[in-house]
Amino acid sequence: MTQLKNQEDLFGHADTILFCQKKPKTDLSNLSDLEKEKQRYNEICAYRERLTELRANIQSFSELGLDPSTVLLSDASVRVGVSSPKAKYSDQDLIHCFDLRLAGLSLREISQKMDIPMRTLRDIFSGKRRAVIPTKFK
Repeated sequence: MTQLKNQEDLFGHADTILFCQKKPKTDLSNLSDLEKEKQRYNEICAYRERLTELRANIQSFSELGLDPSTVLLSDASVRVGVSSPKAKYSDQDLIHCFDLRLAGLSLREISQKMDIPMRTLRDIFSGKRRAVIPTKFK
């Protein structure tokens, strides 16, 4: 409630979404141990499916065999993927990171092995970075 009050003081209204929303906490106190394990297993499966999907997207465009000078563009005609001027890591490096994560390594272990910051890995695995699928080629 204090966040809404602070937001109202800053912006004059509180009808906008909070800047940093937290994942809603579920009440696990009334669940049995088996139900807790099932819920945890479902979360892990969903996470692995998302990682597999992101890995497949990156791999599909790296396997197209496009000329290295080909520029990949999004719907908004913005460079994406390896062709972006801000891209620091190749598609092969990212695919290797996904493989390591799916094999069970932690973010810290992958970060040390691949020399990629943990926050960057977190953003890549969550789909905040390199998740835009190119739709145009130049």
